[in-house]
Amino acid sequence: MRKILLVTIVSLLANLALTAQECSTTWPYLYPQFTQGVVHLTGGSKLQHPLNVHVQKGRLHYVENGLVKEAMNRDIFFIQIGEERYNVVNGDVMKVVATTEGGFVAAHYYADMDKLRETGGAYGSSSTTQATRLLTSIDMVGANTNHMEMWQNRHSGEYISLICKYYLVTGKDVYPASKKGVETFLPESRLGEFKAFLKENKIKWKDPQSLIKVVDFLK
Repeated sequence: MRKILLVTIVSLLANLALTAQECSTTWPYLYPQFTQGVVHLTGGSKLQHPLNVHVQKGRLHYVENGLVKEAMNRDIFFIQIGEERYNVVNGDVMKVVATTEGGFVAAHYYADMDKLRETGGAYGSSSTTQATRLLTSIDMVGANTNHMEMWQNRHSGEYISLICKYYLVTGKDVYPASKKGVETFLPESRLGEFKAFLKENKIKWKDPQSLIKVVDFLK
């Protein structure tokens, strides 16, 4: 029991630290710096580069010869950044936060664009003008940019809040991690079984270790 509690606390602290990174319009990335990792391609080959995940595009970026480049998601089998694994789910690079034999729970960290649009004007500019400038900035920063210039300017942009949304992945099937999300995509013949499952298991829809039970049900 103590071991399970410790693992849960460590997982929560890791996610908290990740979402607390200094993500901005001039550094729209999940990690505070590009981190050495391995990209496993669908053809079986591997690429080793400093890697990062763009929080607005949902793409994998890497540094090669001093330039930030963008990997094609369709060519990616899976990604290893440090001790963390990422898969391409619904066209976006997502972190694998819990696994089981039948699939995994994916965490999609992405920029809170609504909050960015609500940013107040600076230096006398209107909110609309300021928001347009910020959105343009986040769209422009990233691929085909000089890595050192981006690194030097990483603190000059506006802060970006991150949203974390969970998905349940079983084979080729992807379900939003919510009661309604699962029911929407579940065959009608299994709705009664799912209702009984929820009655027996008190699922915490924001807890990956609890969500993995739903993945086992869906497989």
